[in-house]
Amino acid sequence: MIKWNLVLQFVATIIVPFLYFGNIFIITKTPSSFKSPTNLILLGIILAIAGLVFWILSYVSLGKSFGVIPMEQKRITRGLYKYLNHPMYVGIWLTFFGLSLANSSWQGLVYLNLIITPLLVVRANLEEKKLKD
Repeated sequence: MIKWNLVLQFVATIIVPFLYFGNIFIITKTPSSFKSPTNLILLGIILAIAGLVFWILSYVSLGKSFGVIPMEQKRITRGLYKYLNHPMYVGIWLTFFGLSLANSSWQGLVYLNLIITPLLVVRANLEEKKLKD
């Protein structure tokens, strides 16, 4: 008998990171038709670094509660989760937004808004339904 929940977890564990790497690939490998001003590039670098810090601190705060597929579990209230419900998703979004700005990648911004942002919103909504206060 096939355990579809395990199949879904496996597929999501492969697809979600692949979508993130897809954005990084687009940002770094697509030619830019314009060059951002230096201050916009600097802002992008700062946002990307801030996003990475958020992302890493959120991951550390989650500890064993981290998972690609939202599961029923107790809400985390330590670290950045004390102030935000989904700081990891804020970090992911800021990282890709900053990288897109720093690399003058309009393609990266389009991918971010059409693929990554809806993915993060759906994941956050699914998590909210599963979390216990």
